[in-house]
Amino acid sequence: MSFLSKYFNWLQKDVPTGEVEKYPEINENGETSVKGIFIIGDLTGIPLLKLAAESGKKIIEQFSSDSEFQKLRQSNNDKNIYDVIIVGAGPAGISAGLEASKKNFSFKILESAKKFNTIINFPKGKPIIAAPDDYQQQSDLKINDGVKESLIQELNEQIKNLDLPIKEGVMVEKIEKEGNHFNLVTSNGNYKSLRVILAIGKSGNARMLNVPGEDLPKVYNRLIDPNDAKGEDVLVVGGGDSALETAIAVSHCAKSVTVSYRKPAFARPKQQNEQKLKELVEQGKIKLLLETNVKEVKENSVVLLDKNKKEIEIPNSMVFTMIGKELPIQFFKRSNIKMEGELSLTSKLQFALLLLFAGVLYFGKSSEDYYEKFFGKLDSWGAVFGSLFTSEFWSKFFSLPSVILIDLFNNSKVWSVAKYINAFIAYISLIGFVLLGVYLLYKFLKDYLPQIKFNWQTFKYFYFISIGIFFAFVFFGGRYFGVEVLGKPQSFWYTGLYSLTILLFGLRRMKMKPTKYIKYQTWTLILIQALPLFILPEFVFPFLGKIGALGGKDGFMLTQVFPGESYWRSYGFILAWPLFLSNMYSSSPTAFWVVFSFIQTFVFIPYIVYRWGKGAYCGWICSCGALAETLGDEYRTLAPHGPKAKKWENFGQWALLAAFVVTGLKLLSGLYDFNIPIINEKVSYTANFLHNFYYIGIDVIFAGVLGVGVYFFLSGRVWCRFGCPLAAWMHMVSRFSRYRIFSDKKKCISCNICTKVCHMGIDVMNFANKGIPMNDVECVRCSACVVNCPTEVLYFGSLPEADTNNELYKNIELPVLNKNDWRSGL
Repeated sequence: MSFLSKYFNWLQKDVPTGEVEKYPEINENGETSVKGIFIIGDLTGIPLLKLAAESGKKIIEQFSSDSEFQKLRQSNNDKNIYDVIIVGAGPAGISAGLEASKKNFSFKILESAKKFNTIINFPKGKPIIAAPDDYQQQSDLKINDGVKESLIQELNEQIKNLDLPIKEGVMVEKIEKEGNHFNLVTSNGNYKSLRVILAIGKSGNARMLNVPGEDLPKVYNRLIDPNDAKGEDVLVVGGGDSALETAIAVSHCAKSVTVSYRKPAFARPKQQNEQKLKELVEQGKIKLLLETNVKEVKENSVVLLDKNKKEIEIPNSMVFTMIGKELPIQFFKRSNIKMEGELSLTSKLQFALLLLFAGVLYFGKSSEDYYEKFFGKLDSWGAVFGSLFTSEFWSKFFSLPSVILIDLFNNSKVWSVAKYINAFIAYISLIGFVLLGVYLLYKFLKDYLPQIKFNWQTFKYFYFISIGIFFAFVFFGGRYFGVEVLGKPQSFWYTGLYSLTILLFGLRRMKMKPTKYIKYQTWTLILIQALPLFILPEFVFPFLGKIGALGGKDGFMLTQVFPGESYWRSYGFILAWPLFLSNMYSSSPTAFWVVFSFIQTFVFIPYIVYRWGKGAYCGWICSCGALAETLGDEYRTLAPHGPKAKKWENFGQWALLAAFVVTGLKLLSGLYDFNIPIINEKVSYTANFLHNFYYIGIDVIFAGVLGVGVYFFLSGRVWCRFGCPLAAWMHMVSRFSRYRIFSDKKKCISCNICTKVCHMGIDVMNFANKGIPMNDVECVRCSACVVNCPTEVLYFGSLPEADTNNELYKNIELPVLNKNDWRSGL
């Protein structure tokens, strides 16, 4: 256990495990789950005043080009119904109001406190950095560098001669949908509008310590004037920018300043804040207590607990709990606005349907010809549909589970029971899939179809439904009756539809994020899936075999590369062992595939990982990655983050160990015919049993059912991240890789968007704001963190040599790629 612990710690050495704060779920246009309610500004997760103001202008421009909204305006004869109500009078809300005024919209701005209230509550003299520096502002509300006081003066000056309809002191408590408009229930009466813009920022309640004494009058959750702390014994609790800035600000006048933070190191603050704090600690002006938690706040002291649960009591007369704010979750719930990762009952049923579909797909594909033998092979689809109206078919159909179980228990060869288990699970999955599918289709037609619009979402759902119905059709006819669609087996349609899905969603990905890097990467994934994984094994190689172009049945190609005309083995040219165990063996190993697979897995892949990182394979070659980067692109923010998820990533190492054991035994069993004394029938039986166990557990359940079934709920990289044995091998190699994601830490605003969009659960921001090259072995070079960063902090690059301790960057000049160079990822 000590060895395993050290190994896993080495594998994830110094890797941060920060989590992601959940925001209201919005689409690319800023629209929430409630159609007609939009979110702009800080609540989108980007804490930049300049970009907040820009978002206000853009949302109104978006409304102006929305034909549906314009029709609603024209048909609205009720003067009490505004075109737009803007909730929040910060930079985003005011900017939206300025643009709405120019567009002659009827609108109202509702503010719970005072306009620019968040900025007013900044500490006195707080520096204002109008990032990003090179961003050209289009909004009429301009944000400039300065300090809190100068910014407020400038903002008020810009709007003082404008008659903006701002209602201050109005708290919106709930938003209700009423026909084609919304009713906003507030503390000062109700307001109605066709569209609602939420520009409230993260203005929820301050997070609580939940300890005795927290309600004492000396405890504050914000700093207004640092001079208020003059002569006080101050404790600042927290480890973010607000906490560090508070401690720095009061250090010049307070009697003493102590900072308590629960973790062993700071993860979030800007580099300049951390550096200033370090200087003040060295000067003795601030005392830093890491890995401590507040236990109790007393009248004249505070009791802390260190990592060993030992109490530390310090003198105290003022406490600042700078541990962040909680979003107004209850307001969103009352307004039926869905939060990120939140699952409704319908969503949970869709999740179950996907798992059932994947169960039918993978277990059915793996149940060999069991169904065909039981039901009998029919000649045509007409005969198939005709049999559905016979009592004989339904009698057989409903008796099938008991027949499978009897066959299973009567089979004395334990190692060959896989086909019975697969057949039984496929049967149960099919029943559940059909019943649940009919219900959800009814819900879709009833609730969604009446308000349907021809857009990407409509196409996507239509595609999913069509694929589900078609494949159920293919599976039913092929597995139960042996009748094939257009003479093609189920595996053909599975691979074909897989390739089509990658193509369609790949085109969508390139349209939404048209960087050169994403275009080159996506087209590479599309072509690799289409050619060596579909067209060559399904069309080209069989044709060449028929005309003798592969050298005849006794030639090298049909004895070593495609033994027994097993053209599916061409998958092995792309899918390396142990992702594709059959590279090393099928019924028996061939010398070609043993040698080729060894070179592929232990020479070629380590080389490209050393040069360009694990993503050179996972993000540019692998078909699992191809589906994750295309179909899974829209769902990457659903990936689990944090320390628990990081620990689960080690499961892949156990899958890799199992792959080694199974492959070793299978290769040994392949020598049985050579009468080697230590190789007997038991080795072959054991190899088959373990292979079946591995196949069901890893290939079918994890890679197939779960890997595909959770795409829309836990992101598309669940299999790649947690279960893939080839990825586990590359994790080991990646520790010696030159590849890194570099950052310009001075531009990092700690918005955490880079971490949020990482479907491998990497805490990218923790590297970025410290300027540490990102070396997490999970990275697949998808470039999502790079292209989604609002200040272009990140870019791809390589160190001049391997650096397992990730410290070489301190002594060299980091590589800087031109942002127009596609290799940078920008």
